[in-house]
Amino acid sequence: MKTIQVLKVVVLAMFILFTISCKKNKDSPVPPTACNLGAGNHPNRNNYQRIIDNFMNAGAAGVSVTVISPEGTWSACGGKANIEDNIDLTPCHTLRIGSITKVFTAATILKLQEEGVLNIKDKINKYIPGSITDHIANANDVTIEQCLNHTSGIRDYLDQNVISGILNKQIIKYSAEENLKFIYDKSAYFSPGKGMIYSNANYLLLSTVIKYATGKNAFDVVTEKIIRPLQLQNTSASTELPGTLTRCYHDVDNNGIMKDFTYADNNAVGGVGALDGGIISNSYDVAKFMEALLTGKVISPASLAQMETFTDIDPSNLPDDLKYYKQYGLGLMKIETDQGTAIGHDGHVYGFIGKVFYLPVQKVTVAILLNGCSSKTTAVLNDKGMFNNLF
Repeated sequence: MKTIQVLKVVVLAMFILFTISCKKNKDSPVPPTACNLGAGNHPNRNNYQRIIDNFMNAGAAGVSVTVISPEGTWSACGGKANIEDNIDLTPCHTLRIGSITKVFTAATILKLQEEGVLNIKDKINKYIPGSITDHIANANDVTIEQCLNHTSGIRDYLDQNVISGILNKQIIKYSAEENLKFIYDKSAYFSPGKGMIYSNANYLLLSTVIKYATGKNAFDVVTEKIIRPLQLQNTSASTELPGTLTRCYHDVDNNGIMKDFTYADNNAVGGVGALDGGIISNSYDVAKFMEALLTGKVISPASLAQMETFTDIDPSNLPDDLKYYKQYGLGLMKIETDQGTAIGHDGHVYGFIGKVFYLPVQKVTVAILLNGCSSKTTAVLNDKGMFNNLF
């Protein structure tokens, strides 16, 4: 496997510059929710509870954690779903999962390949019309596979101007194709296959491939191929907001005060086909999905082998707290923890952050979702030592 350079987009560093004060709005109701998911008497429950405690000690607004192990499933929460109304976060509340959405997208693409709808070796312009690809550098040359593993060279649409537009409420729930217009007639990072840069635009293009290859809304295809068969009852790929969706918060001034950022998340990834980060779920469903995917219950062994075709990441291009992130596959990250290899993905939007990883040797899956972002909670989330609490 060749070593490639990775310049992972860190959106948090960009929008930390903004101070936003938001009033309560109607776009995200958070009703009191009675819920009991997972076994409260799991033999490792005290270790798992430490994960929640570490986040709460770091000032988290709310955190939802689910662990699936051979001994059973444990799901619990800490903090608030809505700080203003003092509503406790429960396992049945839902959160935005950010780029964990990319795993759902990649699995859907592989399912469509199994059905003969497309092939990941196809160029994306076989499906996406020239009215789009002719305006995006590299788009007439890259394959579906190169979009999946971020080796397309296609630039990210999330730059400073777009982020400012979202935070200033000038960009409201743009569709995948509308967001792609932000990179029209701009240069690529490099020629296809000559490097790697994590680009959200790749997954907007994959969403568009799904749309034109199937003739259906990409959200509907993900629901049909992944969400419904796995009975992920708390997961939504839609522009409609479930009543269980929490508020979300961000410590903009890095002073321990969480400000409501719900509007920014909804506007950023709330549009049609936002398969770079638009799925809403909870830690229970996310863990269930990842465990099913990586144990061969979602796609065929051949398809899973393709997803797990990893390329080495150059550690010199990663921040110090993510040096243990070693490889990237087709919508999957591979990391090396003190407990061994783990496969999964991170997710960051504006106020929502999280991760889900499966440790194949121990057959343990952990999903962590937060509805508040700060430098301290991000540090806890990125800490490799977090995985030690699983055992």
